[in-house]
Amino acid sequence: MAEKVYIAADGGGTKLLTVLYDGEFNILSQAKSGGTNLLFRPQDVAEAEVRALADELILPDIREIEAFDASIVGPAEYLVNAIRRKCPVKAVRHWGEGHVALASAGVRWGLVAQAGTGSDAFLIQPKGTITVGGWGMTLGDEGGGYDIGLRTLKAAIWAEDGRGPKSVLPELIREAWDLGVLYDMIGKVSGNPDARSLIASVTYLTEKAAAMGDEAALSVYADAGEEMARQVLAVIHNGGGSWIGPIIASGGAWKGSARMFHTFRNRIRAVHPEAEIRFPDFEPIVGSVISRLLAEDPDGAADKMTILYDKFAGLRYRTPADLKEECE
Repeated sequence: MAEKVYIAADGGGTKLLTVLYDGEFNILSQAKSGGTNLLFRPQDVAEAEVRALADELILPDIREIEAFDASIVGPAEYLVNAIRRKCPVKAVRHWGEGHVALASAGVRWGLVAQAGTGSDAFLIQPKGTITVGGWGMTLGDEGGGYDIGLRTLKAAIWAEDGRGPKSVLPELIREAWDLGVLYDMIGKVSGNPDARSLIASVTYLTEKAAAMGDEAALSVYADAGEEMARQVLAVIHNGGGSWIGPIIASGGAWKGSARMFHTFRNRIRAVHPEAEIRFPDFEPIVGSVISRLLAEDPDGAADKMTILYDKFAGLRYRTPADLKEECE
């Protein structure tokens, strides 16, 4: 094992991912837990989960962490404290969600259309950063996983009522949630103390239905693409209408169906036809690794990207299956 070891972490509305790696970028261990945003989760539950995560992540022979680099929605102190309970941490650095997304695409400047559990858009330029969105599940977050899950449940209700097109969604939800009738999902959702995570988790059914060609599910993804385009166009306008760098579509919500990305890209290019719009190379957690490299050695960071492609191959960003060839 190399002398120095590091931790990278990425925490959002529904999950926290962590990686322990050495100075040669060998992954030593990985661990995950539930979401980090304490606005939507009981603090005692989240803290118990990260203590268990730290026990799994920190190997017995680890004596010190050289640096802990994280992009976390919500307070990060309880996670840092759980790590320090296991061993000392020399440096702690917090990276912004948008900066990490750009870093995971191998660039420093550009725009980010972030669609995880929530959503927002970032314009990150040498002169500063502008943000649109990020208002939370009650007031906003259109186009994110929670919004997609909620739209999916409503699409199922509309199909059941005859208010919308026929869909496989009611059947998929009844089966996945073991419901006698679809109406029983009222208690399933309303009685859940972590309803946000539950509703966001419905996106795997949206993805399944979309892959079957279900128009109701595909429409949900098209609407999500429109919402993300609206945020990006707003942040471009707020920034004066011009920018340098690509537009990066980052976050798990994009992975469900190519319909979301196609809708988003077409809407943006209708206004800015020369825009470069693509996915990142890695999951956001690797963006924290690259951010550390950029901070420590801006000129040498690019040379290490080839090594990361090899060492962090399992953390490459997974694009929708029907966009694979186009995006590689």
